[in-house]
Amino acid sequence: MENQECGNLPNDCCRCWELIFQKVREDDERDLDSISLVSKQFLSISNRVKQSLTLNVNADTLHLLPNILRRFRHIKSIVIDTNILKNIYDSIAIDGVLDQIARYGILLNLHALRFQCHIEALRDGFRALALSKNMKNNLKVLDCSWVISMQDKDLVLIADLFPQLEELSIQADRYFFDDETAVRITDDGIGVLAAKLKELKEIEIYCPLDACFITDKSLESLSENCVKLRKIDLCISRADQHNVTEVGIDSVMRHSTNLTSLSLDLLSLQPPTSPFAIGNGFANAKNLHSLSLGQALISNKRISLLAKTYPPLKKLELSSFPGDNSEILGALKMLLHACQLTLEELSLSFWSLTNTDISDLAPYLSNLTSINLDGLSGLTSVTFYTLTKSCPLLKILTMVNMKGQEDTFSPDFLHKNYRMRHLDISKNPWLNDTILKNMGHVCPNLQFLRVSYCLRLTNVGIGEVLRRCPAITQLNINHLKVSNDFFGRYSDNSSKLNLKTLEACDNKISDEGMAMIGNRCPNLQYLNIGFCKQVTDKGVMEVVKKCKRLRNICLYGCEKVSTNILPEMVFSRPSLRKIDLPSKFDLTEETKNTVSSFGCRLIFNEA
Repeated sequence: MENQECGNLPNDCCRCWELIFQKVREDDERDLDSISLVSKQFLSISNRVKQSLTLNVNADTLHLLPNILRRFRHIKSIVIDTNILKNIYDSIAIDGVLDQIARYGILLNLHALRFQCHIEALRDGFRALALSKNMKNNLKVLDCSWVISMQDKDLVLIADLFPQLEELSIQADRYFFDDETAVRITDDGIGVLAAKLKELKEIEIYCPLDACFITDKSLESLSENCVKLRKIDLCISRADQHNVTEVGIDSVMRHSTNLTSLSLDLLSLQPPTSPFAIGNGFANAKNLHSLSLGQALISNKRISLLAKTYPPLKKLELSSFPGDNSEILGALKMLLHACQLTLEELSLSFWSLTNTDISDLAPYLSNLTSINLDGLSGLTSVTFYTLTKSCPLLKILTMVNMKGQEDTFSPDFLHKNYRMRHLDISKNPWLNDTILKNMGHVCPNLQFLRVSYCLRLTNVGIGEVLRRCPAITQLNINHLKVSNDFFGRYSDNSSKLNLKTLEACDNKISDEGMAMIGNRCPNLQYLNIGFCKQVTDKGVMEVVKKCKRLRNICLYGCEKVSTNILPEMVFSRPSLRKIDLPSKFDLTEETKNTVSSFGCRLIFNEA
């Protein structure tokens, strides 16, 4: 029997195409848009394999939401990132979006709902969602980390309405409040939440200002009531917002037997009642797979005691204070040695380390696939060569804002690391064309490269790395001041590049450079030329007409680009879905309607 959703395609053939489309979605979901235009059958299959939907509706397109929800009935996750709000206090419109989702809840098997816009607590919207039995029982993930003004009563409401929640993110932010109620989230709200959400597995609590007060009691409530809890992420930016001590941490470690991920970003850890308790909170960290510690928790004794438990860590993030870290470097080496066989991801921020220190640590990093080094004074390109040679499995390397000086090159550095796919070396004053060229030689299979704010780079270096790494699909050259021929003179002017994303903000690109982008980058989908003040309407149309897959373009700060070009852009390139413009652009209703009729959004950025 034929599958009705696939038209005339037999079931086996339909299933085969579905598997292919699923693979396409995993690689880059944006490619499904082009596939859906081939035929009604492909449209139906692409609709079915799409699992996540981002809603960027505005007041004029809100009425189209029911059609969107009917079309994508197989989605499991919705992200609400909308510009329909007139101001940050107005959550009525978002409540309307949730009401629409609730009406079609019987058609949806929605598991996750995330908000990526600053709005006030959505009490009416949440109640509307819970009226759908399907939504009430099936919603597993609720991300309210962008929702402001949350209070204890909101936590109680969420626990009552969505009892099957497994993952919850919340924040307490008083920035937009009056001063009547300074503390919004307390142990009382966390306690009720923990008592009612028996299926809770992950919780994230973010307190950026002074709108919460959390103590060990909250950690104890979570660990004792949520027996399935496997992840706790607690970020508190002020010392007077909490009274978390080693006792609370130890309680979590002892009672939460399923806990595998712990992130504690506290400005300070309150002193325990007994001096012998220092560090003991991690004495039971034998099951941790992921650990992130902020500055206040980094100490020689604490790291040493953690190392003695031999935790099976796969991910480790340590953010230290700038300054002399020599006292705890030995403890760090002990910890890396203890979890050498399991550790896959390492992140170190604001440590004072030298190239020699990294060489001493390198023998314990052989199984790493991802390394993030941020703000480490004293490091140079030597560390890049050390890590790419010592870590044969390395795929992702971030080395940003290093403070070291330029090194003398050695032929020993020219090894190969064929697994490296992602390299971010932005904000490094020592990075020049020669070093970048050598990095391209070491990592020929790069797909992502970010070199923004590396002011010594020129067109030559960019061209060389593109020639040596032909698989690059995402390139960020923001704030380099490169000129039109930014692909470099060594790059074959007739060859095509595989770029899908090009970030070239605040460069010296003119219409000539835009023509080169159009000719050399046929697969381009996202282009950012913000603050490229020499680009005119002519240059923009060079890209729009020749890049047939173009979806997003940022023209913010392009002073010579006019509003007259917008209708021509969407007529020439129907694939366009978003255009970023400066807020000073005064558009007529006719222009707005024309652009909107092609399914393209206009985003106005404030200066």
